Order: sequence, then C-alpha cells, then structure tokens
Amino acid sequence: MPEPVEFVRQARRVRTETAIMDAFETVLLRAGAAGVTVQAVGQEAGVAKSLIYKYFEGMDGLIKAWAKQREIFLPIKELFPDPEAAANTMHTDPYGFAKMQILKQAQHMREHPVYIELCLAELSGSGPVVDALLELRHERNEAESRALGKTLDGSNMPMLLPIMLLPAAITYLAMRARKSPLFAGMVRLDTDEGWASMMAAVDQVVTLISMAAQMADLAAADQQQLIKNFQSNVAQMAQQKSA
Repeated sequence: MPEPVEFVRQARRVRTETAIMDAFETVLLRAGAAGVTVQAVGQEAGVAKSLIYKYFEGMDGLIKAWAKQREIFLPIKELFPDPEAAANTMHTDPYGFAKMQILKQAQHMREHPVYIELCLAELSGSGPVVDALLELRHERNEAESRALGKTLDGSNMPMLLPIMLLPAAITYLAMRARKSPLFAGMVRLDTDEGWASMMAAVDQVVTLISMAAQMADLAAADQQQLIKNFQSNVAQMAQQKSA
C-alpha cells in the first residue's frame, strides 16, 4: 500500500492527467484539430506545458491516452458480446454480420461528437491528431481480428467493397449532422428521427447487396450446371458415334 505522501502524489497526478484530457477534448470540440496544440491544451487545463510532456510525452501520447480512456471506438465487448458466435455469423451470414457491425458503430459515433471532430481532422491529411488517429485505427482493426480469431476479407465476403463504402458514407453523414445537418434538403441529420431514417436506409442497402450476392451465386451455379450438361451431352454423342 502506498505511503500517505506517495498516495497524495499519485492522486494529484491522476487529477492533473484527467484535467489535461478534459482540456484536450474541450479544445478539439471548440477549435477543431487545427487548434489543438500543447500550449492551448495546457492553458485550458490550467497547467504548465511541461506537465503534458512529463505525463504523456507530448501530444501524440496525450491523444492516445485520451482515446483509450474515453473509448472513442465502440468497446470490443459491446461490438462482439460473444466473439465465437460473431465469428460463426461472419462465416454463415457475412452480410448480417457486416450490418450488425456497421449499425452498432454508427450509433456509437453519433453519441461521441468528439470522434466526429477527429474524422473531420482526417480530411486535412496531416498533423499529430491525424497521425495518432491513423495509428489508433490500425490498433483497433488488429484488436477486432484478435477477438474474432480471423480477418474479414474478400474470401468470405465477395462483395466486401460495396459494404466497406457504407461506413464511409455514415461518417460523412455524421460530419454533416454536426456541421450542416440538413441533408438532401429534407432530412435533419441532427434529430433522432432523421438519423434513424438514414440507418434504416443503410439496413436496406446491406440487405439488397446480400440479395444481389445470392443471385450472383445462383447465376454462377446455373452457368456451371449448363457447362456440365453440355459436356455430358457431348460425351453421350461421342459414345453413340463410337457404337
């Protein structure tokens, strides 16, 4: 058990780290990624810049610590409550699996406006915030693969690319909801009703893609059967000639 003095020192450090992370979030929401600097965060938190370097080793460490502590990504345990069952679903119903993932993560994103600011920052293509976010995404993808014990790729979902476009579309809608909420002149993305209508559309799109994939499979199967029938007929004709 820590000595009283050490305990007080640790408690003070925790309070300071929390204040710095709160300040980072405040500055990000108020000024965007371009306004996030060590000086701005230190000033907002009421601490010396040196403490940010001492506790987080700079802006990169601060962003990563903040992202993990505030859970900017949907926790794995919520995305995959039963990883084994989710992995099985990915194999037996890949489109249902993709739909579940997309809709859960879309709702989490909408409930975390600060994450939307990070997505807006990505459009600039550079800077410490963007660099840290890219690394965090990579770590997140690896964590999902470890949880499932497999990686989602084109081998188990032939029409993966159209599915992958949906999260990008949802991210765009989330950014619109924050900055310019009236979409297509008729849907208010910043309302529960408007957002729900867009998510219902996403649900329908995944269902349609799934149906298209099933039809493509049937068409391919029919084609293969036609080839087999043709080869069988040719073989029969050859046998009749030889007889």
